[in-house]
Amino acid sequence: MKMSYFYRQIKYCALLAACSILFIAHSNAQQKRPTGLSPEVMSWTVSTLEPWSSDRYKSLKEAMIDNKVFIPLVFYGGLFSEIDFKFSYDSLRLNDGPPLPSPYEYKSKSLSPMFRHYKFLKSLEDLVYKKVMLPNPSYFKYSYQQLPTTTIKSETIETSKDLIKLEAKTSSPPPKEVDPVIKFIPDRKYWISTFAADIKFSRTKTSVNWHKGEIDNTNIYTFTNTTYNYARNNVTINNTLTTKFTIINAPKDTLRDYTIGDDELRIRSVFGLKAIKLWSYSFSAEFFTSMGNKYIPNTEIKQAAFLSPFTFTTGLGMTYMVRPKFKKPDRSIDLSLTIDPLSFMYKTSKNKEINLAAYFQKDKEGNQLHSLKTFGSTINMSQSFRFNKNILLTSRFYYFTNYELVTSEFENKLDINLSKYFSTTLHLFLRYDDNVKKAEGSDTYIQVFDMLAFGFSYRW
Repeated sequence: MKMSYFYRQIKYCALLAACSILFIAHSNAQQKRPTGLSPEVMSWTVSTLEPWSSDRYKSLKEAMIDNKVFIPLVFYGGLFSEIDFKFSYDSLRLNDGPPLPSPYEYKSKSLSPMFRHYKFLKSLEDLVYKKVMLPNPSYFKYSYQQLPTTTIKSETIETSKDLIKLEAKTSSPPPKEVDPVIKFIPDRKYWISTFAADIKFSRTKTSVNWHKGEIDNTNIYTFTNTTYNYARNNVTINNTLTTKFTIINAPKDTLRDYTIGDDELRIRSVFGLKAIKLWSYSFSAEFFTSMGNKYIPNTEIKQAAFLSPFTFTTGLGMTYMVRPKFKKPDRSIDLSLTIDPLSFMYKTSKNKEINLAAYFQKDKEGNQLHSLKTFGSTINMSQSFRFNKNILLTSRFYYFTNYELVTSEFENKLDINLSKYFSTTLHLFLRYDDNVKKAEGSDTYIQVFDMLAFGFSYRW
């Protein structure tokens, strides 16, 4: 064990000694190698032109590869007039130029003006080249004296009159008729669909007179919006299906732990025939209702249920649609405004046991009504404003009046995408309805619903 270790040490020492001998011999050979340039010229040239040490070039051949000052005359060329000056710091100084730059100044690139500096370096190269070439022409492979003095004249070669014609043969005859290139034209789509879905945790707050009951809780919020639109020539058909459904905890309700908050099923269709520019004659129809059973806290009385109540409106008027273009590709506005001077609204409740006072008035005899049929005028507006690919603001405005009573809704939703599948939603819903009496504890017909939600979001 000890002997093997001893032999390894001897081998390492011998190898180290051999490398040292080779290095010393190589250094001696380098010292004996003629540089071809005087140390003075090499030192001044390298120190003034490049920020390297003076021993960078060991021979003329190495210098020629890296610095054009040392390229032979046959490649560099052009400097033939003899000059008589001594090679020193003062002789290399230009008459009207700046002083010689130091290696530190050249490396730091701090000289100015820039073009004057480069012009100075070019003049310096010419001076050094002359200083080296003229006294030592033997160092160059080609010098001015070795260039040929005879002039070579060009000779004119006359072509022969007897030309040989070669016949070109093809393996297969070219086709007489070539089929034209078939241009691919994709089928135009007249029906375009979109879909959006949200499943989020939310914090909801409503006013005390909210028509579906006061909400002040944390809940699970779901939302879907589907569009299926048609456009061809002067005809447009816009269809929208929207659903909202929330499940909330009910700490104030002694009969149930969970209940349904704000929920809605809304279907709207607009048929349009182009009139002028962005206006179209339109016929619209809309249907919306609740989807689940909503109870008044601590009672078995339903505040709302499926088709209880439901509202159907239809109208005839004009629609204005605009989609302006922006320079930013991610920014867009989609605005639709429908004005129906002639409208009909039908509102009723399938279940007569719900809290009808939240939706209908009483007749002259004091009996609670459960349906409403009336003519009037309707305004429907929907807009989608995308600030960029991550921020989207959607709004909906609904206004109906029979010139005695008014029902109006203004809904705004701001979606902020945090990633491809997660987003935050700010929801503000304002509602005005003077068709019902004011709720206890409220002195206004304005109803407020606001919500903050975070969770899963999907779009296509």
